[in-house]
Amino acid sequence: MSRGKMAVWALTGPAGAGKSAVSAILAKQGAAIVDGDRLGHELLKRPEIQAHIARDLGSGYISDGKVDRGALGARVFGDPAALNLLNTIMHGPLSALAAEKLDFLAAAGEHELAVFEAAVYFLLPSPPPVDLVVAVVASPEVRQQRLVDRSLDRVTAEDARRRIEAQAGMESHWARADEIVVNDGTLDELEARTLRLWPRQ
Repeated sequence: MSRGKMAVWALTGPAGAGKSAVSAILAKQGAAIVDGDRLGHELLKRPEIQAHIARDLGSGYISDGKVDRGALGARVFGDPAALNLLNTIMHGPLSALAAEKLDFLAAAGEHELAVFEAAVYFLLPSPPPVDLVVAVVASPEVRQQRLVDRSLDRVTAEDARRRIEAQAGMESHWARADEIVVNDGTLDELEARTLRLWPRQ
């Protein structure tokens, strides 16, 4: 919900749908972005998180104080039980860290809107309260191609397919959003759809 004069939105949706593109559009309008993926990377550096991963998923995913995200991702996106274990480890701390970042932005008083971008928003045990939940969605075919084209981790078509299949049961979560932005077209079309939401803040 609003923190003082700052409104807060959650931006969610499946991998490859275009959440980051919507975040970039909103950032150009002056919104502050709290990126759930970056928070996750930050959490993976914490010794206590690494210890939980080593205990519950295997010590082989930790080397020289770092988590092998590629290997871990390949495991969990092909193994629902392992994904649930990782979610159990990560989601509580992610909720707390996101709330901390949003509170910091509100206290700074520099932004009228902050956006928490997180595919897992509806899965968090205590998601930060927000004024508006926006889901960005796209067809599986479009998402798969985007994951391959835009990846910095050399995601193959098969890797992308597994990630999409791992999120197949979450459509009902994204349907709970206050606003749904369909992103099967061009960036210009996405920008127009996103900016229609801007007065909602």
